[in-house]
Amino acid sequence: MIISYLFIRIISERRDNIEVKIIGSDTPEGTKVKNDLKKIAKKQRLDISILEINDEKNIRKYKVLQTPTLIINDEYKCDKKIDYSILKRLVAFYS
Repeated sequence: MIISYLFIRIISERRDNIEVKIIGSDTPEGTKVKNDLKKIAKKQRLDISILEINDEKNIRKYKVLQTPTLIINDEYKCDKKIDYSILKRLVAFYS
């Protein structure tokens, strides 16, 4: 019941643009994630705002254990291995 409520709430609050925060984008993996996001945005003609967070003070603020970590629309945090197919699915869900 709770899960379905959250799913309905997320769907009803979808936005035209997607805001993605990449925590640790200055790493090689973070750079790859950033470039992949730009490719996806261009191919799907989406407005994806990318905010890069690399300084220690702000990284601690988000309480992440590993980098890179994605925070999408201030709701979803993805800190597992991020590859192109996962990014495509996340972008499709949040657009």
